[in-house]
Amino acid sequence: MNFETENDPDILRQAALLLERENQRLAKEIIKLTAELIALKGGDSEQMKLRIAALEQQIAQKNRLLFGKTSERRANGEGGAPPEPPEPPKPPQKGHGPKAQLSLPIEEVVHKLDEADKVCKSCGGALVEWEGQFETSEEIDPVPRRFVLKKHKRQKYRCGCGGCIETASGPEKLFEGARYSIEFAAEVGVDKYGDHAPLERQVRKMRREGLLVESQTLWDQLERAARLLAPGYEALFQYVLSRGVIGADETRWPLLGKNEPSRWHAWSVVAPDAVAYRILEGRSN
Repeated sequence: MNFETENDPDILRQAALLLERENQRLAKEIIKLTAELIALKGGDSEQMKLRIAALEQQIAQKNRLLFGKTSERRANGEGGAPPEPPEPPKPPQKGHGPKAQLSLPIEEVVHKLDEADKVCKSCGGALVEWEGQFETSEEIDPVPRRFVLKKHKRQKYRCGCGGCIETASGPEKLFEGARYSIEFAAEVGVDKYGDHAPLERQVRKMRREGLLVESQTLWDQLERAARLLAPGYEALFQYVLSRGVIGADETRWPLLGKNEPSRWHAWSVVAPDAVAYRILEGRSN
């Protein structure tokens, strides 16, 4: 049948209905075969959903183009007006769908059937592993933080002459006799100053994770770490002051428990490639 020359509305309407049914059948078959192909290639369920959704959108646009307003115009005898262009696909919404996690380590977990389930449901024969064939999906799983009590045993050495005894060096400490490691102090500092987690909140979190500690102990770690880092901070401040062009700004720094206007100010001194801060009493320093 030549649709361009046929003018009988009833014949055109029947032909359009037949073509639409056939098109829907083929569309379902395409979606089914696409899902099977993705599964055979080891694609995950999210990838399959996205691909099928894209196919459904393309098929819907083609259906609107073939059997929408154009067929109605032809059935009413309006001739071969050009079809309206399909609507452009909507951009994907932000915040939805899986995000690429390029920095996370990958840990593969293989799931296998129990021995009792390795039986064919059709013939009752034994199921064997299909080498290299898996259904793959992704799951983001947290690894709980844990604290350990390390016992450092410093080996002693002696000479047969009885005149010399040596002991192996132990780990470096923030200060002599410190019970907490440098890594512990660094983590407390990052949580407080990088993630704005107060020390009392960290104490409660650590208690849930099995460590009994007081906020004063955490503060002691920060105070000792600040002493060690002070020379580097002072060098940074002098470096900023030595630059040819610098900027400076200040804001009031209120003191807790003080109702009167604060005389303390936080100063920032900025160079193109560095910034340093000072908290000083007054604005004239």
